[in-house]
Amino acid sequence: MGAHAGALAQADAPCRPPDLDAFWAATLAQLREVPADLRRSPRPAPSAGTVAHDLQFRSWGGQAISGYAISWEGPAPRPLVVHAHGYRSRAVPRLEWVRAGCHVVGFDVRGFGRSRAAVPTPAPAGWLLTGARRPETSVLRGAVCDYVRATEIAAALGVPTLRAVSHGVSLAGGLALLAEAVAPRADLLVLGVPTFGWTEGRRLLVEAGSGAEVASFLEQHPQYPEDDLQAVLAYFDTALLAPRVGCPTLVGLGLVDRVVPRATVEAVLARFRAPCEVMTFPVSHDAGPAMRSWDRFDERWLGLAVGGVPNGFGRNGAGQDRSRRQRSAAASRTQPR
Repeated sequence: MGAHAGALAQADAPCRPPDLDAFWAATLAQLREVPADLRRSPRPAPSAGTVAHDLQFRSWGGQAISGYAISWEGPAPRPLVVHAHGYRSRAVPRLEWVRAGCHVVGFDVRGFGRSRAAVPTPAPAGWLLTGARRPETSVLRGAVCDYVRATEIAAALGVPTLRAVSHGVSLAGGLALLAEAVAPRADLLVLGVPTFGWTEGRRLLVEAGSGAEVASFLEQHPQYPEDDLQAVLAYFDTALLAPRVGCPTLVGLGLVDRVVPRATVEAVLARFRAPCEVMTFPVSHDAGPAMRSWDRFDERWLGLAVGGVPNGFGRNGAGQDRSRRQRSAAASRTQPR
């Protein structure tokens, strides 16, 4: 534990790959060469006045990605929300967001749910390690493009849009942040415990989920060059890409989280330049009753999506408190659980 604390205390800034910008520019150029080939199939509408479709479209590498869309009929502009899902999960239609007055588009990230076939040979050690010997072949490269392409598909649906919202929790939160950083489209970014922040810290702090799979793999394969793996994952470090986000952002974090530890989210927040409001909750990635406190997070972002972002947004979140977080970041990171 003491050795971990010492390492964390020195890991104040993530190591930025020198060709990070060029890597993402090349990635997006390749994505643009892939026709979306959008296919829509009607599905039962959840309520009167709405229209629902199953979606399939092509993403990076030509892989087929599946999802759904539920939109409102009529000319009134409404928020258009794009979302995905957590690790080892799939996108479930968010009818509560529809009832709140939003158009909603959800999709399954490659390798999960109805998009499982888009990763035909996942790594036995875990999805995150698929293709992880090089950033060009990492599954995360395609997964970020899946989110980028989903935002393009949502815009192409042509529904009257009040504002575009990119939403994600955990895995989807990391992908939503990365997608907005490299291909901005959202008017509001909503991130619940976004993962992939501070790659070096994740190696030591995470106890479950994709980060634990990486740690387990390295422990079982001591001959594997860990520095090489960390160098690959750095291309998808949300802390490194956070400064490129320009739209108002709402972030939720849990004080206790075994999957996306607080310190890894704080590493992301410390590098935000966009207006950012932070909501803190007792726990996250938990099945207990304390998770009900996250209802406030949903109420807040839906209010922003429907009513708009007010003047002064972020002053009590990442605005005036940013310097305080930066001073306390190193201390909080030296407390692995």
